[in-house]
Amino acid sequence: MEPTIRTLNFKDLKRKTFFKHAIRIYLSTTLFTGAYTIWNYKQGLTASALLIILPLISFFVSVYFFVVRRNYLAGPYIVYITLGSALVGLSYLEGLMSGYYWFQLVMLFCLPYVIRHEIYFQKHTNILYAVIISLMVITVVVSPLYSNYYTDLTKEEVHLKFVINSSVAFILIMVFSLQALGQSKSFIKKIFSDKEDAENEKDRRTRVLSNLGHELRTQINSINGVTQLILGNDNNEATTKKYFEILDYCNDNMLLLVNDMLDIHKIESGRFELFNEPKELYDFLNKITIPFINKAEEKNLELHSYIDSRLKDVVVNVDGKRFAQVVHNLISNAIKFTEQGRITFSAEVVELHNDMVSVHFVVQDTGIGIAPRNLKKVFESFHQIKNEKNPVYGGTGLGLAISQSIIIAMNSEIKIESRLNKGTRFQFPLSLERVELTPKKLINKETFSDDFSLNSTLLLVEDNMVSMMYAKKLLEKHVPKIYKGTNGLEAIEEIKLHKDIDLVLLDLEMPKMNGFKAIGHIKKYRPDVIVIAFTANIPSTEIIDKLDTLGFDDILSKPFSKEDVFSILKKYDKVLTT
Repeated sequence: MEPTIRTLNFKDLKRKTFFKHAIRIYLSTTLFTGAYTIWNYKQGLTASALLIILPLISFFVSVYFFVVRRNYLAGPYIVYITLGSALVGLSYLEGLMSGYYWFQLVMLFCLPYVIRHEIYFQKHTNILYAVIISLMVITVVVSPLYSNYYTDLTKEEVHLKFVINSSVAFILIMVFSLQALGQSKSFIKKIFSDKEDAENEKDRRTRVLSNLGHELRTQINSINGVTQLILGNDNNEATTKKYFEILDYCNDNMLLLVNDMLDIHKIESGRFELFNEPKELYDFLNKITIPFINKAEEKNLELHSYIDSRLKDVVVNVDGKRFAQVVHNLISNAIKFTEQGRITFSAEVVELHNDMVSVHFVVQDTGIGIAPRNLKKVFESFHQIKNEKNPVYGGTGLGLAISQSIIIAMNSEIKIESRLNKGTRFQFPLSLERVELTPKKLINKETFSDDFSLNSTLLLVEDNMVSMMYAKKLLEKHVPKIYKGTNGLEAIEEIKLHKDIDLVLLDLEMPKMNGFKAIGHIKKYRPDVIVIAFTANIPSTEIIDKLDTLGFDDILSKPFSKEDVFSILKKYDKVLTT
């Protein structure tokens, strides 16, 4: 079955190069054919004049199919078969020496310009080439050298026709040849241009990936160094605690770097999603700059935050994690590129209604600024701002690209204003849906406490021994009994052997049998057991739907904190004990 070709509307059609060429060729051919019809009729060659009228009619029919019916194949077939047959007839009536066969060659040269370059292009051009060549062979076989039909047509008149026809045909062949040459040259230039762009993009990504490697190695080196200090420490609790805080900081930085890479992959592959939830906007925005206070102080910078008081008690539906990511990226960049002065984050109400609120957000600094030529590039993936004194500032070059994608997904756009050595201003408006301030809609997180015990018997299935050790260490004080497995097959055996298991933490990616396959067998033997998926992927709607379909009861993302583990286990422990 031949693939379907998308039908273009007339406005789109007029912009297509093939359409412009085809119409020009058809109109020119119509004029030539009309002139030949009149010329032959005046010479008394009535049969030839009537024969030429047939392709003349076919031109109008083909334009009808082309423009009105949007059939891009019927036109060329009608014209080529009708015109080719007419040329055979003219050669037969007036003789080969009249030179009409030259126009068969013209048809060969102009064919690529009247067929739309789509999936059927090669197939149908080959068919029409075969038709034209066949008609040329027939012309040579059936046509006499001079006319046997027109007894009063002299050789001089035939030779005149030959000169005119061959001259016109030669000019047309040259026109189409030069057109083809020009297009080939343009095509080659485009190939070289695309090649150069691809190489530049490759070099840019290579540089940034190299930079990413440097960033990761820096964190790993810090982790390694602090680990050695802990091992050599003489049980000084205060010093050891400080070392662990450094390890935690390095771990968070590495996670942010990896998440940036995952985020940009999801954005470029079109799988980026927002997950909205109710947020008390005033408190949420006030807390958003807290992580950067110490960073600003370390560089002797002032960090100001202005949140419109009218946002108090306003609850909105927003992806808090993603929005915080945007503000964090903007403030982090402001601190990075500012050596003296201040950074300001502000949120000002533009409109406030019962069902929505419009807020204008601004992040402004007094830093190095951005050159005008680079303003459009700062939101490109893997682009990093360069400066003569500092060739490259650290980072992946993904933060602003991700931030812009998030804000676009929220139906807005980040605008940028900047002056070199004066500072930069990022701003964007957001219109957010308001929701009622009710306990059901607000997400209340309990104050975390690890002073509790669970009534569940747990099966922990994880192939990574470090993750297994970490999870087991977290759980062993709070869970009466823990069984272990390192793949899906072992999980199934444990479920068969131990009827007291009522909750399973199941990794998705494991050798021998992964969690996606194991869940079916586990639920078959124990439909009542609660199964929670472990995954290192950032959950998306697609993944959540797939896990729900397979029978998973919940999902826990890696890397996980003890708060994440305990909150999800306590939720299902209540279910199990009711």
